[in-house]
Amino acid sequence: MKSIQRNTLLIIFMVLTVCLPSCKQEETGEKWQKQRNEKTDVRNRIREISMEDVLIGAMAKPYVFDDYLIIADYRSMEKMVHIFNKNTFAPLCSFGDPGQGPKEITVLGTVAWNPEKRELYVTDHGQLRILGYQLDSLLQNPEYEPFVKLKLNGMNFPNDYCYINDTLAYGSFIQPTSSSTFLQTSGKWNMQTGEIKLTAYTHPADQKKRISYAVSPASQTLVECNGRYDLISLYNLEGELQCNVYGPNWDESGDRKKHFSQVQICGDKIVALYSGQDWNKGNLGEIFHVFNMKGDYLKTLVVGRPINYFCYDKDNNRIIMNLDDEIQFAYLDLEGLL
Repeated sequence: MKSIQRNTLLIIFMVLTVCLPSCKQEETGEKWQKQRNEKTDVRNRIREISMEDVLIGAMAKPYVFDDYLIIADYRSMEKMVHIFNKNTFAPLCSFGDPGQGPKEITVLGTVAWNPEKRELYVTDHGQLRILGYQLDSLLQNPEYEPFVKLKLNGMNFPNDYCYINDTLAYGSFIQPTSSSTFLQTSGKWNMQTGEIKLTAYTHPADQKKRISYAVSPASQTLVECNGRYDLISLYNLEGELQCNVYGPNWDESGDRKKHFSQVQICGDKIVALYSGQDWNKGNLGEIFHVFNMKGDYLKTLVVGRPINYFCYDKDNNRIIMNLDDEIQFAYLDLEGLL
């Protein structure tokens, strides 16, 4: 029992640690971008989103699924997940009581979507499980009780993932390397069998791999953006490295700066949140670097406000952001920008 408790505490620690154009093409599949200076100032295009009377903590992650904007509230003392209409931002319901009970969430993780069954999957790292919620039933009855979709084994586990079906999901995974250290890498996951196939590649300079990921089945591309280096790695969907993209701040010895913190596929573009700030001076990004699906740099969007998390609303062609600012939530219309 003590061993299980130690493993659970280690997992919680690792999750919180993770959460809280000149281009030269080489034969090796490497791209070196010496500058990223095509800047577009979009500060006057940022529009505040009013959440009406829904109180949401400062650290909250937005997701867009179907017609809904889902907010995972990591610092909530009450309901931990909120659902809004993604077009009007009208609140629809809130759910997920914090706690250690069978229907409660101890340590909130990622939220995923099963479009075929219209089910939300919410990871609880504290109780090593994924809870399932039938969305239509939940919207009719906020007291709807979830079911246990999956119990996690406590070893390699996803800290973020994109659900395709029960036998295929893509995500980023925590790999414990000792009692207090871990690596983070992308890969694919069979939820039925528990099999995880991780990308085998780690850059030789990177001994403490920390990445954000995005996947595009349409482009057959998996993207890793590095948090500790100015580095983007592109893979095929089998996890085979296709190309490394080195930015102007690349330093193989490490520069103690925060580089990429999140990445999304927006249509046929890669949009990556970038900081470039010293770890000790705040490390939230205020700009988006935009690339095509081959990793070629296109432009930089200057938001000018520190961003915790963001997601892409395909139907409305906009980015929705949680900001560390006097404005908590906002969106950026991408018309004419991408």
